[in-house]
Amino acid sequence: MINILHFISFLRLIPLCCLTIMISCTESLTEPEEEIVKTTPLVPQGISKFEFDNYPTLSNAPLTVHTYLADSTIKNIPIVFIMHGASRNAYDYCIDWVEPARKHNFLIVCPEIDVNRYPGSAGYNLGGMYDGSTLLDSTQWTFSFIEPIFQFLIENEVSTVETYGIYGHSAGSQFVHRFALFTHPTHAKIFISANAGWYTMTDFKEPFPYGFQNSPMTEENIKGKFKLDLVILLGENDTDPNASSLRKTEEAMRQGKHRFERGNSFYTKAKSMADSLGTEFKWTKVTVPEVGHSNFGMAPAAAKLFYDTLKN
Repeated sequence: MINILHFISFLRLIPLCCLTIMISCTESLTEPEEEIVKTTPLVPQGISKFEFDNYPTLSNAPLTVHTYLADSTIKNIPIVFIMHGASRNAYDYCIDWVEPARKHNFLIVCPEIDVNRYPGSAGYNLGGMYDGSTLLDSTQWTFSFIEPIFQFLIENEVSTVETYGIYGHSAGSQFVHRFALFTHPTHAKIFISANAGWYTMTDFKEPFPYGFQNSPMTEENIKGKFKLDLVILLGENDTDPNASSLRKTEEAMRQGKHRFERGNSFYTKAKSMADSLGTEFKWTKVTVPEVGHSNFGMAPAAAKLFYDTLKN
């Protein structure tokens, strides 16, 4: 009889125990939800943008940086900067690069150099080096924004890479080849200058911005610049001498009748100077068949060059 009573008492306890267990389980399921802090990554997968002000001259007027991240699961995804044209259409350039970036798994970073704050070719194509005839401190140059943006991406764990590539088309191409020549970007591994309208030639007798006279460049510095991985990328059909945006000053016309000719002149003159100085020359010239003055048309060829250089 005692055993039966104990058994009945035990049965009465079962629902209470179950209820206690259920409450405990429910509490354990809900508690973590209360602790979750929702955060948004600096660069989410797909197309996005962020405002960059982590640099002294940008503290009150940040740059808009458009991005396309092909795959957020790749921790060491290569970073490629894309510099827009004279229209300052960074978003459009970013869109042009979506398919090449998806194919090769890149993070595309497209800074937008504001036309109101950095007007004209002096503010962008020439990197903001001069105010009229006055050479500004290099910290004020628009060239100086690229390395801090890269370091900001790394600090925010967007990628674990230690170097990046940079490409520019048209006015952006002018930015890129002068960025390579006049600054010391320690993390840039490859520079691609595509379809520039005119160049700062490797000529110490030609006044800046068409040459090195009255510029910070020295003969000793140019020797080191010839050792950079600088690619002159030219569309074989970019041959219109009457293109509306093509500069036609006397100095520019000495470089060639059209963009394709001027790009070839820039490369040939640089190689000739390197040979005369007896220094290593690592620049390359690559032409793209059946493509004219088109960022979209040049992007696949440039992406392949980046992949070959930046792949892990």
